[in-house]
Amino acid sequence: MADTFQIIRISTGPDGKSRQEPVEVPLKSAKFGLVSMLFAGPGVELHRQAPGGHASWHTAPRRQLIATISGEAEIETGDGKVLKSCAGVIHLVEDLTGQGHITRITGNVDRVSLFMPLAEGVDIV
Repeated sequence: MADTFQIIRISTGPDGKSRQEPVEVPLKSAKFGLVSMLFAGPGVELHRQAPGGHASWHTAPRRQLIATISGEAEIETGDGKVLKSCAGVIHLVEDLTGQGHITRITGNVDRVSLFMPLAEGVDIV
């Protein structure tokens, strides 16, 4: 079992364009496998989005983790990358300024995802 968990970070580069990059979240031994640090935040939101839904270029409203639980989406960033987000894919969304990203709900079922805003000063990696 690896001692890290890979997530996709979406951030704004110096050119104002968003970009995607894989980052590794450190894990430590726990009673039942491995666990990350506890991430502080004000709470969580559950989102449900219908297939065909589309949000053109937009920035994230806050730093947050987004985990797709079911369904799928495509996330396009200013660097030209398009990531398929399906169950088990987690994003660290930090593109609060600049161009932002595009979200397209794909597939034929609703996308259900969990949004967890991060408290100020919480470092994931």
